[in-house]
Amino acid sequence: MDSTSGKAFLSVLFAAPPGGQLLFSPLIGWCSNRMSSVRILFVLLTALYIFSNALYSVIELFCVPQRKYIMLIARFGFGIATSINTISRAYISAATKFSERTKTIAICSLSQTLGLLVGPLLQSLISLLGKDGVVLCGLRLNMYTSGGWICALGGTMFLLLLSPSTFVHRTIAFKEAQNNKGKSSLMENNRSLHLFPICMIITGYGLLMFFYVSFQTTLSPIALDQFSWSHEESLYYLGILLTVGTLCSCLIYLLLPYLSKTYNEHNVFVYIAILPLFLSQMMMIPTVEHKLEASVSRSDNSTAALLGCTQEWCKSVPTISRYQLSISYGMLCISFSVGIAITQTILSKLLGARPQGHWMALYTSVGGIARIMGPGTMLIYIQYGPHYLFGLGTIVTGLMLLWIWFYRKLLHIDTKLATNVREEQDHTGFQ
Repeated sequence: MDSTSGKAFLSVLFAAPPGGQLLFSPLIGWCSNRMSSVRILFVLLTALYIFSNALYSVIELFCVPQRKYIMLIARFGFGIATSINTISRAYISAATKFSERTKTIAICSLSQTLGLLVGPLLQSLISLLGKDGVVLCGLRLNMYTSGGWICALGGTMFLLLLSPSTFVHRTIAFKEAQNNKGKSSLMENNRSLHLFPICMIITGYGLLMFFYVSFQTTLSPIALDQFSWSHEESLYYLGILLTVGTLCSCLIYLLLPYLSKTYNEHNVFVYIAILPLFLSQMMMIPTVEHKLEASVSRSDNSTAALLGCTQEWCKSVPTISRYQLSISYGMLCISFSVGIAITQTILSKLLGARPQGHWMALYTSVGGIARIMGPGTMLIYIQYGPHYLFGLGTIVTGLMLLWIWFYRKLLHIDTKLATNVREEQDHTGFQ
């Protein structure tokens, strides 16, 4: 819709949502700590979410020179609206008992993953509308605008669920701490904040997000270079790989409460999150003797297309096999699925019953920084090849694995607290 927009502006659009989330998450976390109920923030951010998606869908109504800036505003507003994750995490920590937090956070992460699975499927269905689509009440409904309208409709439904008759603010964690007899007082508990394990868990989350985004960004160029696929073949095969990876993630979320109860959360974080992340990076280092072809020319209906690897390093770097890519991505999906849920669980338990808006804002902001920096690794791949990209990734994740493994006991949460509280609930009737 705007011929003056190029790839440079497209990169700005990609950075706008995480940038908006990064800038506004601390403010929203600060506000959530000072409000008696999170409903107001939920309503405001959901309304912004609806507005941003609706604005995205009506860009065609604006003049051509304004369209790209309107889209930038829409995406930036969408990024601010996603700061709702900050207060969602803080509220889950406040509205759940110690013993049920892992399961609740796993269900929350599962719902997010299902959204990532359903979204592309809906996009495939609405692509049947084509570029022209239909015009209703002066608004065009086509393969591009339908996604925004669907999101706006979903936001409207969520807004209705936030009414006082369906959503009541609860502070279960605070009441649980008050009922924890025989322990230090709630004020003393709030003063004892162990910064080192908290910083360690937030750093681990940031690295998980960074390498996941980095791998997702470089996945398509790697497939095009290593396997000499066309763009159509790349979309088809990588679509299958991403779908299978998402289904594996859903299965992991369902198993996470059992794994945490059996092996303790700090061990799950080390051996089922950080270790697979390290292995996924190491496995992508090319080791096969066969060298890449500089280019492959195919003809289709008298049209020649240049396929394969065309960078300078292609002449000396071995290939990455399809098995390497598939297994590595599978390990990354396991690592990311477990890591995202378990880091939030451990962080909320380390923080205790205190208001967690500030810390969850920091947690979300670190993820936003990782999402902004992750695509930058594409430059390393283009300039120097997979040896440098995944070699550096192996070194960084290996050092992270050693660091967290050495101090893993600091992340251990005493489960006796939950047992004592459950016993007291039988007598007090607390819920």
